[in-house]
Amino acid sequence: MHSSFLHYFSVIVLLMFSLGLSAQNEDAFFEHSVNEDKKPWTGKPFYNNPDNFQFAIVSDRTGGHREGVFGKGLEKINQLYPEFVMSVGDLIEGYTKDTTLLNEQWDEFHGILDSLDTRFFYVAGNHDYSNATMADQWKERYSRDYYHFIYKDVLFLIANSNDGDGVLMGDGQIDFLKRTIAEHTDVRWTMIFMHHPMWNYGDVNGFNEVEEALRGRDYTIFAGHTHRYLYEVRNDQNHYVLGTTGGGSRLRGPKFGEFDHVSWVTMTDKGPKLVNLSLSGILGHDVSNKETAADAYALVQSADFKPLVLSKNKERKVLLSLNNPSDKMVHFKGQIYHHHQVEPDSTKFQIELQPKSSRLLTIRTNPIGDFAEKSWDPLELEWEMGYDNGFMEPEFSLGGTEAIELNTSGDTHILLTEQDIFFKDHKVYINHPYGNENISVKYTVDGTEPNTQSNSFPEYVGLGKTTELKVALSDNNGFTSRVLTKKYNKVAPLGTVKLKNPKKGIQYTYYEGNFTKVPDFSVLTPVSTGVAERLVPDEIGQRLDHYAIQYKGYINIPETGIYTFYVRSDDGSTFYVNDELVVDNDGSHDAKTKKGFVALKKGWHPVRIDYFEDFLGEQLEVQYSVDGLEKSTVEFWH
Repeated sequence: MHSSFLHYFSVIVLLMFSLGLSAQNEDAFFEHSVNEDKKPWTGKPFYNNPDNFQFAIVSDRTGGHREGVFGKGLEKINQLYPEFVMSVGDLIEGYTKDTTLLNEQWDEFHGILDSLDTRFFYVAGNHDYSNATMADQWKERYSRDYYHFIYKDVLFLIANSNDGDGVLMGDGQIDFLKRTIAEHTDVRWTMIFMHHPMWNYGDVNGFNEVEEALRGRDYTIFAGHTHRYLYEVRNDQNHYVLGTTGGGSRLRGPKFGEFDHVSWVTMTDKGPKLVNLSLSGILGHDVSNKETAADAYALVQSADFKPLVLSKNKERKVLLSLNNPSDKMVHFKGQIYHHHQVEPDSTKFQIELQPKSSRLLTIRTNPIGDFAEKSWDPLELEWEMGYDNGFMEPEFSLGGTEAIELNTSGDTHILLTEQDIFFKDHKVYINHPYGNENISVKYTVDGTEPNTQSNSFPEYVGLGKTTELKVALSDNNGFTSRVLTKKYNKVAPLGTVKLKNPKKGIQYTYYEGNFTKVPDFSVLTPVSTGVAERLVPDEIGQRLDHYAIQYKGYINIPETGIYTFYVRSDDGSTFYVNDELVVDNDGSHDAKTKKGFVALKKGWHPVRIDYFEDFLGEQLEVQYSVDGLEKSTVEFWH
């Protein structure tokens, strides 16, 4: 009992001593003239935890960079006195093997960076580190392209998302990151900096292994590259994709994730807290998130007015499709500028679009004087549309000027059935954004131009032979749009070939050279040949970039029909069946998909794929569907 009492008494004394020491520490830097018990301030303690620290992050400077913005950001940072500054890459324009140009760009960057008063940590972006020459320059200047440091018991991991050909982490970097994480299990937080948001690129880049190593600890990840700010929670941890600090951007505002900023991070005992400092003020760390991103996308769709011009003699009727796909009210305001050749029946508009609704805005004009129609200036509509915004929240709106040509040569925005071949019969459907009881679709199939007296388009138009279909929009007052023409061809299915003892795989021939489009393989000298089990170019390529592959093989078509082939490639490709070009996805470009249609008989068909790799990433994939059913990956034989 006596021992317990002494222990209890010791704890009380220690606690009182600690409180007294805390009060003494507070009194050491805080003096006042108020002797009364009640004070004209709150009883909360001063926020001065010595373990806390603050640092800034700058985002993408290049990729269509705008002069002066990055330097302005550094000016703002100097006024805030951070303990250091992080980056997420894309510091120079790069993308060259010209060492003289690279030296000039790095010298320019360092000339701007010299104005920064505190330490700066480099992170490699694709504009800084995208080929062997740039990688050598980086390592010559900074020695390491991935590394770590610890500051006030916080582990900082700096990754290189270009460590390899494309968005990729090499085995050496993955091992380094995993080992560093395993060796520092007792830090109070971990922060990871990289250029690409690698968690959005699937498991092939190796980052999934790093995520697995991070499991069970507190961490925060910062990236850039997209030039669009986005905050999200993944694996219960905060992930930030930063906007720009001078990089190319449409700058439609914080709610669209498109703004110049520096991020300000305060490390607390509860983890890092982030706000974004823009030239116009301080923005919360969740200013653009998944919810606002959906609202922003809906507002961009709303602002796609799809103007349609109908004519009757010299009179014009302009239709604007106002659409609100969001769950919020959208406010639209518009004003027509003064016009010298035509007079609109209305010049000011203020409309509330209810959630999930649409309507047509109609502007009718009459000519003034005897001006020739071809000399008419565009009708200019100044507009703004957006959501209600909360108190002290940034505006969530879009605005601009829509120039509407007063002729009928513009896009009708009519969508006809995309498949333009058939071999038995075919149903053609139509869709357009001007849903209104006063707007009808007129059509012809005999070569004549449709007018107000032509037949109205039914649910679908059935075709039994090659037909040139012509359609136009019309209203009840005799106004019509320009005519849209599309030809639908009746074809015979391509014939089959006989194939003895087929084996899985596709033959290939490999070439090297600097290509910007699919080459003429007949004039090239092959480097190697073989059989590939799958379409993975980097399993054949004997170097990272600048090569081409021609694949030849066969596909087995299960049933006679119209087949849609989808070819996704990075860089260019063309796809042939029976020597007929079906998909043209040529050119130097990022991964993108194109499709084409072909009629095929049941059985074996020869195919050819011409592919080239320019630089930074390679991909090739072929899929097919029939009768609009689910896509399937093509199996190749030889």
